[in-house]
Amino acid sequence: MKRLLLLAVLLGGLCLAACTPTPKLLDDSLLKDTSLLTDTPCAAPCWHSIIPGETSWRDMRTMIEDDGQFGKVDEVKDDSSDVRLVSFARKDSSTPCCRIYSSLDGKTVGQILTLLAPGQITLGDVIAKYGEPTYGAGADVTSDQALVSLLYPSTPMMVYAFAPGIKAGELTKASQIVGVLYMTQADVEEILKSTNLYTWRGYRKLAGWLDTEPDVTPEIQAGATADATAEATVKP
Repeated sequence: MKRLLLLAVLLGGLCLAACTPTPKLLDDSLLKDTSLLTDTPCAAPCWHSIIPGETSWRDMRTMIEDDGQFGKVDEVKDDSSDVRLVSFARKDSSTPCCRIYSSLDGKTVGQILTLLAPGQITLGDVIAKYGEPTYGAGADVTSDQALVSLLYPSTPMMVYAFAPGIKAGELTKASQIVGVLYMTQADVEEILKSTNLYTWRGYRKLAGWLDTEPDVTPEIQAGATADATAEATVKP
């Protein structure tokens, strides 16, 4: 079974917080968290002492439920597999800020997706700490909102930068980071095999970069889709 659930998160996961037809990527009700930069209480890809590929699902639930900054934890399990996810918000907000996905057997944390309020972390901050990303991908969410996914294979993680559309937008040091996906090295390898990616070319306009032919193209095609059906059908 291939991890197409992860690949769906790659470009679409940040829209999970939207309860309206028009997603709002710059949303002050999302998570206020700078641990990506401070390494508190642990360094990426660990988040809040939860480590993808290592922390048990049961321990993760206890950590999140005991953390005073989060509200109710909602869990969903796929009907045709052991894959599950939890979604939760800040205690003072009704807007979901975070998702944690299980491994294929449902016993271990697989990936952690955090949606960040703007004004906390910029792309310049991330590059100053982690260096330049290796690859990127992007998609318009609305006509004036684009989500740019930037892959750090060695960490391993994906950071999501906001831009005002693929045609008109650009990435600068001041670009807001609106989400982070923490994952395992196996997830990175899966992304590299099965996702269209563009080689990082520095701060620049998105037009002429993310709307051209990708530098990395999928090796996995039809077979992956059939294998991944159960995992890909998990819904919030």
